[in-house]
Amino acid sequence: MAQQTNRQIDPFKNIIYGNLNLEQKHLFGGNMEYPFNIEAIGITHPDKDYFISRERSDYHVIEYIVSGKGVLSIDGKEYRLEPDDIYILPPESKHSYRADPEQPYCKIWCNFYSDTFAKIQMDYHLDGKYVFHAPDCKEDFVRLMEIANFGSRINDEEWANVASVLMNVLNKIAARLYRPEGNHALVARAKEILDNAIFDNLTIEELTKRLFVSKMILTREFKAMYGMAPYHYYLNKKLSRAKLMLHNSNMSVKEISEKLCFADEHYFSGLFKRKIGVSPSKFRKLLT
Repeated sequence: MAQQTNRQIDPFKNIIYGNLNLEQKHLFGGNMEYPFNIEAIGITHPDKDYFISRERSDYHVIEYIVSGKGVLSIDGKEYRLEPDDIYILPPESKHSYRADPEQPYCKIWCNFYSDTFAKIQMDYHLDGKYVFHAPDCKEDFVRLMEIANFGSRINDEEWANVASVLMNVLNKIAARLYRPEGNHALVARAKEILDNAIFDNLTIEELTKRLFVSKMILTREFKAMYGMAPYHYYLNKKLSRAKLMLHNSNMSVKEISEKLCFADEHYFSGLFKRKIGVSPSKFRKLLT
């Protein structure tokens, strides 16, 4: 397995990168006769100084986050990367990604050329989408590393296996987004994000962008599973937390309103009274 040295810029001035001492990769000569022509398969171990920045990518990049966190920037947008996330970056794209300095990620990745892959992305309506939460794909990336260990001894059968693994990843991503079991995973992920955003001001529009799904589809599937729209679920979670804070803390109503990111104290108090039946102040008195 070849180990990279620590460099900052490539000879063609197309890629700038940070410390690559903990990145290991297998380089392949490839074969243009194959529908998937592999440039490299590798693994990046946790390193807070790691980053890659490409002015124009020559190939497809697909990477799976094993552990830790990172950040991807592409098309003027920034995506937070967490364990079991996959990002897929197309040729010709300008992008950069980096490890979180506090929790640098470990990731398995593959760089390759393939018109076939791009076409199937379009057929699945995945083009223009970059980040996917896909915990069921870990085994596929482990398989890529197993294949890469053949090194120069890789044969036609193993090249076909690489193509099969990459296609399996696309199929799983599409299933999670568009099939019934995919909708179940989609709603579960939406609930997880909402549950972790109690102290944030997360809009449903922002949620749908993170999940790469329309508001109509998310609302329909969420209501089918939880009996209410995601917006109302989110408000109920905030109000449940507010009740705990009123009971277990000395925070003022205004402080609780600000902590839970409501527009202002009056909006919070009015909403609380409509939903709970009494004002926050009265609710607190009833508990004493």
